Amino acid sequence: MNGRLLILSMIIFFVGCSSTKPTIPDENRNAALEHFLQGSILDQKGDYAKAILEYQDALKYMKDPAIYYAIAKDYAILGKHDLAIQMGSEAVTLNPKNRIYQQTLAEIYLNALDLENAMKEYEKVIKLDPQHREGWHTLARLHMMRNPAKAIEIFKEIVDRFGPDEDAYYQMAQIYSSTGKYDKATEALRQMLLLDPGNFEIAKALGDIYLRQDSVDAAITIYNELTERRPENLELRAAIAHAYLIKQDYESATEQLEYVMKKDTLSADELIRFGQIFVSFIQKDSAVAPLAIHLFEKIKSNYPADWRPFWFLGAINNIMRNDSIALINYFKVIELAKWNADGWTGVASIYYDRNQFEDAINILNEGKKFISEEFRIYFLLGISYQRLHKPTDAASVLEKALQLNEKSIDAMSALGLVYDELKRFEDSDSIYERALQLDPRNHLLLNNYGYSLCERGLQLERAMKMSKEALAQQPENQSYLDTYGWIYYQLGDYKEAERWVRKAVELGSKSTVIHDHLGDIYFKLSEKSKALEYWQKALDLDPNNQSLKEKIQRGSP
Repeated sequence: MNGRLLILSMIIFFVGCSSTKPTIPDENRNAALEHFLQGSILDQKGDYAKAILEYQDALKYMKDPAIYYAIAKDYAILGKHDLAIQMGSEAVTLNPKNRIYQQTLAEIYLNALDLENAMKEYEKVIKLDPQHREGWHTLARLHMMRNPAKAIEIFKEIVDRFGPDEDAYYQMAQIYSSTGKYDKATEALRQMLLLDPGNFEIAKALGDIYLRQDSVDAAITIYNELTERRPENLELRAAIAHAYLIKQDYESATEQLEYVMKKDTLSADELIRFGQIFVSFIQKDSAVAPLAIHLFEKIKSNYPADWRPFWFLGAINNIMRNDSIALINYFKVIELAKWNADGWTGVASIYYDRNQFEDAINILNEGKKFISEEFRIYFLLGISYQRLHKPTDAASVLEKALQLNEKSIDAMSALGLVYDELKRFEDSDSIYERALQLDPRNHLLLNNYGYSLCERGLQLERAMKMSKEALAQQPENQSYLDTYGWIYYQLGDYKEAERWVRKAVELGSKSTVIHDHLGDIYFKLSEKSKALEYWQKALDLDPNNQSLKEKIQRGSP
């Protein structure tokens, strides 16, 4: 539509839609129409601010809903949502039966991200015009964000009212899938296929739903049919490989892998996405590891300057406990991408697991030179210092880690232990309380805080409650058994204390502290020979422990 015709249509709209009674003097109506016309011309030029001024002049002569509507649209374009809502509401008030005014107000609320009021206005839109299909769809999508069940009701209403609707079926499938109702998602996708039998994406989505339902054979049947149509589709090949891995049919999964590896046109990104399917299965079944390694070795060979295949090879070998090979690959990540924390933390994690804490600290401090604000580096550095009993250094870097990730429960828990070691008990209590507010059932926090209170003889009943909850979650955790027993010790119930701490030892504990505790308990039970036996076992585990040597020499705690 050219500018002249559009202006004419707006004039007709202005006159036709006006609810103003014909008692307004002609000269006022003509003046209002003149300003309205000038505003319309300015709108066509994109000069919305000046157009609004003309429309406001028009309102001086006639309070017409069409004028308010025009102003509302221009304010919305300018992003002045509050003024747009005010003007849109005026238009609706003056002419509440005009669906266009109502819909515009709804759209303004939506653009302002006021979803609650947008839904209310769209409810009015479809009430005014039950055949307004777009209004039904928009209302349903708004409910998807907050009330998926209500959205399903509306999508069903759309189908009942307007007949089969591909978008409605698709949205229902999405909702059902996200809420685990895979049978209903399947039915919605089938209805879509009836409308569009040749649609590759819908059929693929149906196969994916079957896979999530553990109907693996049904998924494979669909995937194989689709492969005949699009044999080069990598995403489809990945889905087929995924399905065969679920079935533990490694031969068929390997066929998909080999097909992909023969393609010379695939990018590193495409190959890595495909390889991730295999990596995700390794912890469930180590038999998948050689397949994943085979693929990533090829990617490494084809793209030797890309750090990612080296990282995946490091991660896979780390999972498989092939630490030496993992280290070689992680060091290559560092060489290719010093800016990437994955290489530094990969190496440090292996050193940490090997109890090579000095080596972990050295590599992490080197990494800090290239990456100054990475949570993982500071966290690993902190727990490495902690294991070397360097609490001052540990506290400093863990505090930095917590600044970088203020909601990290792991960092809070580690920092609480370090503060305890430094006897900064006010700080340790504060960090434990803060962490428990975020995760009140975290068993590690409950145990560590309970033990801290117990050691100081504070809030023993609360400490007991926390320890009991931690132990309920991990009933064979030797440290948790010791904490629970040691609280009984502090309460003077030595028989119960012996029961729980002895259980920790019987489970194979190699902890100096736990054996020392059991010795103290036997001393209180007047079984001095047993006390000396367990103090000696504790000393055997930590031969340089001077306090244990002195305890054994004097024969008492």
